[in-house]
This record gives sequence, structure tokens and C-alpha cells, in this order.
Amino acid sequence: MTTLTCSGLRVSIAGIRVVDGFNLTLAPGTFWGLLGANGAGKTTLLRCLAGLVPAERGQIELDASPLGELPRRAVARHIGMLQQHTAYVFDSTVLQTALTGRHPHLSYWQREGPEDIAAARNALSAVDLDGFAERSVTGLSGGEARRLAFAALLLQDPDILLLDEPTNHLDLRHQMHIMRMIDERVRGRNACALSALHDVNLAARYCTHVVMLFGDGQWCCGPTAEMLNENSLERLYDCPIERLDSPAGPRFYPAGGA
Repeated sequence: MTTLTCSGLRVSIAGIRVVDGFNLTLAPGTFWGLLGANGAGKTTLLRCLAGLVPAERGQIELDASPLGELPRRAVARHIGMLQQHTAYVFDSTVLQTALTGRHPHLSYWQREGPEDIAAARNALSAVDLDGFAERSVTGLSGGEARRLAFAALLLQDPDILLLDEPTNHLDLRHQMHIMRMIDERVRGRNACALSALHDVNLAARYCTHVVMLFGDGQWCCGPTAEMLNENSLERLYDCPIERLDSPAGPRFYPAGGA
């Protein structure tokens, strides 16, 4: 399976330092949560790790090969990214849009075959979009569009999933469903995931490891059980945090209230 490694990474956006001296190895079988306040640069870091924006300094390697030297189609066979916002402007069917996930595995002029179409229908069913195949994407709700984007990612079948707020626009049932699917892919297929999350408790429940972005290039990372505590979360979000222990593990909430 594939490993993504970065070393000595410096990433900035609009003059604001996201990380400096950032070292991380995304190894098979690990599920990383990426936590930080609004504007901390989670999206920018994910896009950098996907090879979509350059780093100011440092190295990113995909199985010991410099990421920037690899053809984009080859990268897309190993790294898949779910963008933060899902908006479909051009009229297309749900099935046609899901099938875009197969493009990295096809030659430039090759059309999708029966196996690709069957796989796409299975992916749509997996995200509760049965019966949507011939619908127009322009008529989807935000949650439906989000699940369609995730179905396309499943069809891409990458070893490394970079997920920018995968539970965006989803109701509670579908939030848990998508997180379980990511978890099953990591555990069952020895994939790796790095997911930006705003819900600390989703990270506590599903993630094996956590990256925290504190701002001004400061960061830390490690196993979830070591990283998630009141002190680190209060520093991260600049508000008092209360920990509640439950049979399912610790949960964290803003402390006090009006």
C-alpha cells in the first residue's frame, strides 16, 4: 500500500503561515483527524499534500518519489481528495458525475465499460443514492451532492484519502454513515485517511491520530488518546473545554454557558 510522507514543510496562504517544519507520515491503516479553528489553514494543507498548491519549503513524497515529479494521473490513482465545497454547475446525471472517479484508471480516450457502470451504481447505493442515477446533479440538495462527491471518491479507489470536512451538509445519520465508511476503508483495506473535521467528537470516536493547527505555523500531532485533552483543545479553539467520559470514550464540549 501507499505511504505519503512530508518533511520540513512550510505552507502559507495570503501571507499567513499554516505550518512550519511540518513532518508527517500517512501510513496504511491510519485515520488522521485534522483539527483547527476557522482560518487555521486546514484546506490549504490538504491541498498542498494533494499536490494542488506548492509548499514554500520542504518535501512531499509518495512512496519515496517526489510528489511534484509524478504525473497527475498517476498521483490520482493513489491520492483522492474530497473538496470542502460541492457545487455542480453544469447539467449532468448523477451516474455520469460519479463515473468521473474512474477517469484516472482509464486511458485518455477510453470510455467507461459495463464494470465501471456497475461499480458506480454500487457506490451510489452505498451512499444512499439509490434511484438517483438519471437525475440531474443541478437539482440535488447539499447533502445529496456531498454524498455524490464521496461516491465518486470511492470509485477513484485511492490508497490515501484527503477529506475536507466530509460531513459538511450531512444530517446525523449520514455523518455517521460516511465516517464509518472511511473507517472501514482504512481498517479493512489498509488505506489511509486525513480528514479535516470541526466536530472534535468525531475525531475522538474514529481517528487513530490527530493533527492540530494552532496558527502562526505552530502545530502538533500524535495518537488521538494523547492529543485530545482539555488543555490542547482550549489552546486550539481559545475557549474553555469540558470533558465528559462515556462508555464509548471521552467527549469534549464548550464549558459553561450563559
